Amino acid sequence: MTKILIIGFRHSGTTMLMQLLRAHPEVGWIEFEEGYIEFDKPKEWILMLAKKKVLDLKKYAWGEKIPWALRENDIKGHRVINFSKKWLKYFKDGRVVHILRHPLDVAMSGHGNQVGEQELKYIKSSIPKVIDFINSNKRCTTILYEELVTNPEVYLPKLFDFLNLKSTKKIVRKVINTPLKFGKINADRAFAYKQKDIKIDINYDEFVNKLENRL
Repeated sequence: MTKILIIGFRHSGTTMLMQLLRAHPEVGWIEFEEGYIEFDKPKEWILMLAKKKVLDLKKYAWGEKIPWALRENDIKGHRVINFSKKWLKYFKDGRVVHILRHPLDVAMSGHGNQVGEQELKYIKSSIPKVIDFINSNKRCTTILYEELVTNPEVYLPKLFDFLNLKSTKKIVRKVINTPLKFGKINADRAFAYKQKDIKIDINYDEFVNKLENRL
């Protein structure tokens, strides 16, 4: 079964995506930011930890989600790219799912009406590099936060197909109706920044147009 790694800048929807995948009947577990392979642990050590969470590693898909943000080695996406490379090296059936959200919504999340200038700095340096990495490997893909929350009936099946998971209408409906940490999928959270008159020097459309491996 597929080994799933979820990545994304913090507040881009990694937790939402993790919870949606956990709700799929073929997924045994998605770990929450434990850094299974960040600290040069061998593959056997990772499998040992996974077995504590997943009863049958052959029967169920499993994985981890890792956001990045403001560490020194998050500049230009170094940490998350190295993590992803190791994941793909360790697991021949591994997949990396990158979730991308408008930078202004990311930078405002948790700051009220303020914009996190430090977040914008790190987004500007890291996202293009992460996109280049995602584009370089067919076992990686990007899903846009805005498309997922506004049209989950279309994008969840695409995601499940990429992860070699069943995508019947019954399963998709079950996942969509699963209660999440922040409530059910809410289309109103897409492009929330438009309710405020704020300008930034990052062009989100350029990020999106740069994507090659995307759902």
